[in-house]
Amino acid sequence: MKLVICSNSAPRWQEGVGLMPRSPGGLVPLLVTLLGEHGGDWICTAPGGAPPGSEAVEVTTLPDGVTLHQVRQSKAVLEQHYTEIGIRLMLWLFHYLFDTAREPLFDRKFADAWTGYETVNRAYADRLAKLMTNAPDELVLINDYHLFLVPEMLGARAGGRLAFFHGLPWCDPDYFGLLPARIRDRILTSLLRCDIVGFHSTRWAEAFLACCARFLPGCSASDGRVVFEGHETRVSVAPFPLDVDAVDRLRGSSDTALWEKHLQGLGEGRRMIARADRIDLWKNLPRGFAAYESVLERKPGLADEWWFCAVATPPSRTTERSRDLQRKCEKMVARINERFGLPTRPAVSLVYPDLATTRNCVVAALSSADLTLVNPTLDGMNLVAKEALYLGEHAPLLLSVNAGAYEELAGHVTPIEPFDVESTAQALLDGMNGGGVSAAQAAGRDLLRGQTAAGWLAKLTAS
Repeated sequence: MKLVICSNSAPRWQEGVGLMPRSPGGLVPLLVTLLGEHGGDWICTAPGGAPPGSEAVEVTTLPDGVTLHQVRQSKAVLEQHYTEIGIRLMLWLFHYLFDTAREPLFDRKFADAWTGYETVNRAYADRLAKLMTNAPDELVLINDYHLFLVPEMLGARAGGRLAFFHGLPWCDPDYFGLLPARIRDRILTSLLRCDIVGFHSTRWAEAFLACCARFLPGCSASDGRVVFEGHETRVSVAPFPLDVDAVDRLRGSSDTALWEKHLQGLGEGRRMIARADRIDLWKNLPRGFAAYESVLERKPGLADEWWFCAVATPPSRTTERSRDLQRKCEKMVARINERFGLPTRPAVSLVYPDLATTRNCVVAALSSADLTLVNPTLDGMNLVAKEALYLGEHAPLLLSVNAGAYEELAGHVTPIEPFDVESTAQALLDGMNGGGVSAAQAAGRDLLRGQTAAGWLAKLTAS
């Protein structure tokens, strides 16, 4: 099989080594693994921005038959594409984050930003059209909301097998209907030019099918297939695997050992509740802190026995909302520590690792935990849930029922309702008083060991 991959995310590479993953899972490491196995072309967005008038594609030939094509655009266009449309529209839409009394607002500023979004998608489509051979063994894999319009813009130039993978949740028709019809229907019809549209969870796949059925007259959407204007699209469920070998390498590294020692010092011999998240709105950090505060209100003495360690990393690009969220979290942590901590022994710590050893800090926290909380309001998959299950050999995992990973891990974790602070507090208290991990959680680790990138691709493309 030859792969042609499109993703906004750009990989790292090293001379003489080739493509390098950033973490033990997620989109970029998965694509790195697949291209290492099959070879092919990867179209991505070049970091930074090109001077106005110098937009182009930079081509780099890498080992293992891989060619990297970096699409360059001006900083202004990239800001429109990534921040204005990618974050302020797509991320907030699919995570149900709009205050609908005030937003979204489809005004002239939005129209200008949408033009930038179209510009980037057209550049991808034009490059993709030059690379596709339409050979029987060729698979074109387009990834995520940054590139919704690429299938449409390929048009008749797409003669081979075309797949699109959506890593976020997909919202239900009423919420998707916040989009103007001209944009809403265009996104759907573009995706239905693909042979395969994939999701992490059956729940998101069914929401997509429901949107197709609601908004596209003449569309037939059922049983994992959509037929529209004579073309059939299979809707697939294929959650990303965790690279357990990469996790094991991280767990055994000297940087991870340094973080374990540092966290042990912060904990001062107490048992640890751990969480590890980006400071994204849907990761639900404030309700997690509020739930632990409720636990301590019931039993203040537990702060002498337990320590809440929250490893926090910034989003790939911050907005005023993520900055406000970080300030809110810091104020909550300060309040909880003032109420229940000591000057030299905090009840809760927000740990901000340095960029170079972020993954080591996450692995150290999850490996050292006695209880782990993963409580997103909504999440496409949530890699940390899989890491926590694999690494938490003596830590029960409390997992939001709204994480995409919950469908796959449901038999191996404790479910929590992410908006219900009091029930989350009770689940924390039960976990703190419990007897450690269950046989079901150990079986979950075996499940994760059996997952591979090749298995994911086979599941995505199976007919």
